[in-house]
Amino acid sequence: MSRIIQFLPLFIIMLMLGCAAQSPATGGPMDKQGPVLISVHPVDESLNISTEQKIILTFSELLDPVSIPASIQIGSDLEYKLKIRGRRLIIQPKSVWPEDGLIRINLSRKIRDYQKNMMAEPIQLIFSTGEMIPRTTITGKVIDYNPKNLVELGLYKWPPSDSSTIIQKVEADENGSFQFRSIDYQRYTIAAIEGVITDVGKQMENKKYALQTSNFILLSPENEHEHVKLLLSEPVKKLKITSVEMINQYCANLLMNDNSGEVFIIDTLKIPGDSIFVNLEKSNRLATYQIPEYLFILPEITDTLAPKLSQSIFESDTLTLLFSEPVILKPEAIIIPRDSINIPQPYQVKNTYIVTIAHIPDSVNNIKLIGEYIQDWTGNSFTDSVKTVNIQRKPEEEHIIGGDILGSVNYDGKQPVKVEAHKIGSESYYITDVENKKYNLSNLASGLYEIWGFEVLNTRDPDVYFSGIWYPYRRAAQFAMYPDTVEVRARWDIEGINLYFE
Repeated sequence: MSRIIQFLPLFIIMLMLGCAAQSPATGGPMDKQGPVLISVHPVDESLNISTEQKIILTFSELLDPVSIPASIQIGSDLEYKLKIRGRRLIIQPKSVWPEDGLIRINLSRKIRDYQKNMMAEPIQLIFSTGEMIPRTTITGKVIDYNPKNLVELGLYKWPPSDSSTIIQKVEADENGSFQFRSIDYQRYTIAAIEGVITDVGKQMENKKYALQTSNFILLSPENEHEHVKLLLSEPVKKLKITSVEMINQYCANLLMNDNSGEVFIIDTLKIPGDSIFVNLEKSNRLATYQIPEYLFILPEITDTLAPKLSQSIFESDTLTLLFSEPVILKPEAIIIPRDSINIPQPYQVKNTYIVTIAHIPDSVNNIKLIGEYIQDWTGNSFTDSVKTVNIQRKPEEEHIIGGDILGSVNYDGKQPVKVEAHKIGSESYYITDVENKKYNLSNLASGLYEIWGFEVLNTRDPDVYFSGIWYPYRRAAQFAMYPDTVEVRARWDIEGINLYFE
């Protein structure tokens, strides 16, 4: 009996340890791998499952329960319950699964372990309480994708509209690959958004996005599988007026949501207290659009500030002067000193606050502004009685002795095609036209380059890739990426850098 009593404390300690609650392991090498799904019960694509069937997912390690609720989607209107048991995630219906229906389970990469490591790829599972699961698929890849940022893709019926609803939503894996499964025969289009996809048309203005390079995908008994590539592009921002700063009673500075400003001229007779409606037309890289109408009340303001020269720019033989507010210039306002003689210089008023002086001879190094002949609209004279503006000529650039990149382009479409080279680690871009399915990027500075080609669909700027418009729908331009970087060396031609459009 005494020996039993002697070992009793040790027995109790072992029992307590064995019954301790599960928790993340400590010590050892740092865990940098996210959870991995190792088993599913019942197996994926199971048929004729019970309407009360529990679905049990087992992972390689303990899951962070906080990351689960927001990272799971089950159908569009299916009600379900979740239980987390260590490495197991148990999903069951609140009442029953629908009879003769599909149960789609999407798990986001946002599911994490206790070390905050995300999964490498999202999980898609499909089960049926009936006897059939459609075998149709749309697979694809998002190009120019940062795996640290999640990308969601939405599948929509063709044609899309500003009120289109998502039929299916999936997530790209860390390599940008994605898959839609078990889809009805129909016409579809796909959109991708960096983040959570909701309203594509609005999100394109502030999030990276991608649209298809074809109008639609047709799934049919003769075509049950499609593969697409989407190029993730920068947002297409549309400006809005956020506030108004009055310069004087005749003009105002309109502040935009990108922190830029635009001078607005009040060209009709207004008195303090009158309503002013601002209507502006602006352009982004893809389209011209109307800024939402903005209303403000004209305040009573006394302008005592003199106009100033904000900036001067010299390009080719033309000097451009930018003033701080609208100005009125008399013919004697700008002179060129020559042999101790002040010669009035002709100028062009580009708008009320920008003036240009063209055809300035190479022998002229400065011009002079005569303050008494320059006034704002309220009669305030220029800040300086005489202001000298130096002409800053750029030194002649040295001729780059670089290398050439040559290749062919496999493209059977009807649009012109351009090829672009981007020097890695810099803002240098080189672009050229494709002629007779051949291109030559000449005299490139030494370094590593990324090479790609694209259809010319951008009517505003042919050198800019057209990333598509959601509504009214315009597809993105087709593109082709060279799979490797290309090293350019001085006086070396690199041939055979061929691009293949799919």
